[in-house]
Amino acid sequence: MKSVERRPFGLWDSPISAQARAGRTRWMDVRWDERTGDLAWLERGAQGTRLMAHLADGTRLALTESYEISGGEAYGGGEFDLLGGTVIFVERGRQLHRLEMNGGAARPITPPFDGAASPAISPDGRWVVFVASRGEDCGLYLVDSHGAQPPVNLARGADFYMDPVWHPQGMRLAWMEWDHPDMPWDGARIRLADLAGDPPSIVRSNVVLGGADSPASQPAFSPDGRWLSCLAGDGEWDQLALISLEHGGRRALVGGDGVALAPPAWVQGIRTYGWRGDSQRIDYLCNQEGVSGLFSVDLNGRSQPASLGAFSWAAQMAVSPLDGQIALIASGPAQPPCLARLGSHGLSIEGGSGTEEVPAAYFSVAQPLRWPAEDGAVIHGLYYPPTNPDFAWQGLPPAVIRVHSGPTMQAVAEFNEEAQYFTSRGYAWLELNYRGSTGYGRSYRRALNGRWGELDVLDTVSAADGLAAAGLADGRRLALYGSSAGGYTVLNTLIRHPGKFRAGIDAYGVSNLFKLDEDTHKFERYANARLIGPLPQAGQKYRDWSPEFHADAIRDPLAIFQGEDDPVVPRSQSDAIAAALQRNGIPHLYRVYPGEGHRFRKSETRLDFILSMEQFLAEYVLPEK
Repeated sequence: MKSVERRPFGLWDSPISAQARAGRTRWMDVRWDERTGDLAWLERGAQGTRLMAHLADGTRLALTESYEISGGEAYGGGEFDLLGGTVIFVERGRQLHRLEMNGGAARPITPPFDGAASPAISPDGRWVVFVASRGEDCGLYLVDSHGAQPPVNLARGADFYMDPVWHPQGMRLAWMEWDHPDMPWDGARIRLADLAGDPPSIVRSNVVLGGADSPASQPAFSPDGRWLSCLAGDGEWDQLALISLEHGGRRALVGGDGVALAPPAWVQGIRTYGWRGDSQRIDYLCNQEGVSGLFSVDLNGRSQPASLGAFSWAAQMAVSPLDGQIALIASGPAQPPCLARLGSHGLSIEGGSGTEEVPAAYFSVAQPLRWPAEDGAVIHGLYYPPTNPDFAWQGLPPAVIRVHSGPTMQAVAEFNEEAQYFTSRGYAWLELNYRGSTGYGRSYRRALNGRWGELDVLDTVSAADGLAAAGLADGRRLALYGSSAGGYTVLNTLIRHPGKFRAGIDAYGVSNLFKLDEDTHKFERYANARLIGPLPQAGQKYRDWSPEFHADAIRDPLAIFQGEDDPVVPRSQSDAIAAALQRNGIPHLYRVYPGEGHRFRKSETRLDFILSMEQFLAEYVLPEK
């Protein structure tokens, strides 16, 4: 047995490499062909995006190598659909292409739009309905699946459309829609439409669930065509709702205190449940304090759990109507994201990047954590203790507190490569889910409305105090890290609470709320009005909570990382912070990456980022005062 070496926290040797993190493949979506039983998925790696397939006969193949497949509405998603060996995918977020899985080149079936997403092939294979936008006008469009005729507009009038689905008999559609000033998790409708004609057009439609203060999402028809299911969020917690297409009655199949079912719809094509082929059961994922559970419910509302094995997080569920197999993108403490299948013989990994044979003992397991804020509210997070069987040290470890982006997103118990990189080197790590985060009920998420820049900062400070009070980290050696909206919280916290943290890491953080409001796209046009207040009435609050105007108050070392071509948070916002640090002689690091936008994609950028972050923390956080 190898002896345990005594070495200070943060200086442990780790088999988890920066190179592995930089080159990791990202799994984006997975779908079954309901006719053939073929399985297709989308993966993005250092060499680009590929559409892959595992055919029912056991053949595995790459369907595309040279296309940039991506949805082009909101923040993406809804990249492809398949039926009977035909794939319809979105190229570069703008144009639909058709591809036969048995060979041949892909070819366009629509002209380019300003944005396109969520193609859905009709049950007879003749038509494709999809979401598209021209300028700021969004709608549903229909095109024949060979692209012989130009696409026609099916539905318009709402500000946004998402996730159209066909009734099994082909003469009905359902979709999700919503209007400004709502975001889809604030209020959205499920609309059901009847079709007639050839080509089909909508003859009547009506809203069957949801509204301005009652979000509904993820519509799906049962395979027998008797039911329309969707997720409803009109209470504190989500429900899986069932609507009878025969008599219109609605009932909740699943719902309960403390369990979230509907992730915020930042992208098209999110799926957390699916029908079995016999139309008698629905398999669904739930989220309890950031940890996934898998269940199956019958039409009487009786749920049974299923095992996810060593996986602690799963997403993008797809259920095969032919044999009930479940495919999903899953990960765990020691398992990077992979494509997993659950069938009669249990769980198996269809494809995924491994951990370079790193034993599980080097990976930290996320622990849900709660602590009180200054005003008495209970705040949530996921704590990762320092974990490495080869090293030990006395006392309390330094810690990194990470503030997620969003700000309505949630840090969950997925494979957390950044956390594992640092916990295996002797740091503690806390993923902070401050008020405003999804997953802890409607009231918790809405608490941030009108107070973004205030409550997130208070909850960040409470996280530091909570870690120290619980004896989980050295309160004198804490670092704060966040990107985008998380970087905004990092900057504001350092400005208002100098000395609370030894150092900060800011990756493309928002620093000027006025510019954020000016530069925002249609999807988030009213998000700031909800989170901060409407302009011009809230102008003073925008100034008070914009880090750029108060950056001279920063006294703690700060590392800034920025994409040169970022359209969401332009480089000028990070330039202003770096200039203030330079002006005041504050220790800092400023990296600008050419060719990078909002989030870093290049493997060389990701490698430099993690190594620079490690060196910065070693210099400014590890030394004991």
